Amino acid sequence: MKRLVIAVDCDDVLVSTTPYFVDTYNNTYGTSGTLEYAHSPDPSVWGASEEVILERWSGIKRTDGYKGLSPDPDEVKVLRNLAKIHELHLVTARKEEERDFTQAMLDKHLDGVFTSMEFVGWEGSKGDVCQALRADVLIDDSFRHLVSARDCGVGGLLWFGDYPWQTEDIGDMPIVRCRNWREVEAEIERIASN
Repeated sequence: MKRLVIAVDCDDVLVSTTPYFVDTYNNTYGTSGTLEYAHSPDPSVWGASEEVILERWSGIKRTDGYKGLSPDPDEVKVLRNLAKIHELHLVTARKEEERDFTQAMLDKHLDGVFTSMEFVGWEGSKGDVCQALRADVLIDDSFRHLVSARDCGVGGLLWFGDYPWQTEDIGDMPIVRCRNWREVEAEIERIASN
């Protein structure tokens, strides 16, 4: 079995953040946004201008509830198993200002699992980071990050989750859909065996 370099997204792959954001936003601002439109800055969905929406999302990121989100036990078990064989890196669209509490979450639940944490921010390229890490695999819930990784030569593209916001048509892209961590583990084993 080949030792792989695996890049793992944080939000909605490692921890379930979007449902928390949507529930908190709706409860705080009296809106009725849904998961399907969670990543849309459309003012009609979120009841404010794009600038105000982004400011509100940023405010939610400063809450203790957000900072306290953690991976589930099945996920921790799979990641620990993978880390025994492979080199794992957290590659996240979180901003640098979220480093401390992200590190605290890893220290508490996944100590020693990740070789590094790479923050690309909302506009950064995970493909560039994956290329620099020489990643064999990217596990991400975002189609655009998978496209970026493909364009930078990453061969293993695992589209994580079965979320309402994942509406893109993959066409002939070499993406494998993994709806949960058990499927990820099986796919990583398959890739490493080839």
